[in-house]
Order: sequence, then structure tokens, then C-alpha cells
Amino acid sequence: MNMFKELTFRHPTWQSHRSRGRAAQFLLREESRAPGGLRLNIGSASRRYSVPTVNLDLAADAEVDIQADAVDLPFKNNTLDSVVCTGVLEHVIDPGQAVREIFRVLKSGGGAFFEVPFMQTRHAAPGDFSRWTPEGIRQLLREFQILELRVAAGPASALAWLFQESMALLFSFRSPLLYKIGLRIFGYIAFPISWLDFFLEDHPLAYQGACGFAVVAVKSFGTEAGGGE
Repeated sequence: MNMFKELTFRHPTWQSHRSRGRAAQFLLREESRAPGGLRLNIGSASRRYSVPTVNLDLAADAEVDIQADAVDLPFKNNTLDSVVCTGVLEHVIDPGQAVREIFRVLKSGGGAFFEVPFMQTRHAAPGDFSRWTPEGIRQLLREFQILELRVAAGPASALAWLFQESMALLFSFRSPLLYKIGLRIFGYIAFPISWLDFFLEDHPLAYQGACGFAVVAVKSFGTEAGGGE
């Protein structure tokens, strides 16, 4: 069992510097908009941003400030200035409830940054439940005003993920151990495929097969959540 845990692997994803820095840039803009505001990073794990944020995660970690579930945020209504939620909603059984919670705790005019997957293989942490098209994102975030909806990782990264998964399965010969080894080996082999996103990330039709999307949304003024805490 320990051997399985040690066989960690990376998914072959290429993102431009601009795309990798969108969450950090969002927080800098939010700090400029509301200096010293209360900001929350949902599903933070060990990641800390340069702008002060409260780190929230299901699992305990040295960098986690609050251990809680995204579907039941331990904050009063209309108290947060900004929320970051990247690579989290696909792992929540009820992502709609998580989004409603984010909307509830944000102040009017508060901003939210999301990254969600579209064309990605299963990656349980601990579960994996959902994927979204651009239309699905707009439906999921229908209470928000969406300011930006961009490709976070392009179609080549999606292809690289699928190549990694398919080759690992093909050469596993039905062995779970060989499958784990294959994910690691073919993950490295697939990285050059993902580099094609250097050309595709900004393609006007990249959303057709994008690996994932980045969204900036705002809770419009006059839409405060009511009903107590």
C-alpha cells in the first residue's frame, strides 16, 4: 500500500505565465478595490498567496487556517470581500450548494475567482464528481455577474491528459500497480503534447476542448444574502 502512495504523478498541463497568475492577479486587484478586506481561499491545501487570505480546506495542513467543508462555510452572511476557489468544485458532491455558500458569505460588490475543469480525466481528491462547459459555468454561477470566462488550460493539455490515461491503461495489463507506474511514465511523455497550448490557449475556439476554465465573477450590489448567519 505504501508503494501505491509513493507513486505520485503529475498531469501534463501547460499554462502561460498569465494564466498561471490569474488567481494572484485577481487578489491584487481585490486588495486594491477593498484594502485590508477579508479574503478566503477555499481548498487551499498548503498554498499561500502574497495577498493575505484565510486558508480553508477539508484536510488539516500547517497552512490551513480553518478546517471546514465548502458546502457549509463558517462565516456570517455578507462578510467576505473576496473568495478564491480553484480546482475544488469538481470534488464537491453538491457544487451548486458550494457556490450558493460563496454567494451568501460575500459582500455586495465582492469578487470571486474560480477555476473549474472541462476536458480532464478523473482525479479523485478524495472524490471527483463534475465537469463544466462554458454554458454549464454560466448556469452554475447564475446568481453572480460573470466578468471574465477564459481558458485556463487549452485543448492540447486536455489531449495530453487523455494520452497519459489511455497509455497507462493500455500498458497496465489490468494491473493496478502497473497502471500507477504508467501514469507516472506517460505523464512525462505527454508533456510535449501539452506544450502545443502555447499556440492554442488564446485560440478563439479553444473553449471547444479546453482542459479547464478560469472565471472572475462578482456579487452584484443590492443582492445581499438575508436571514441571519
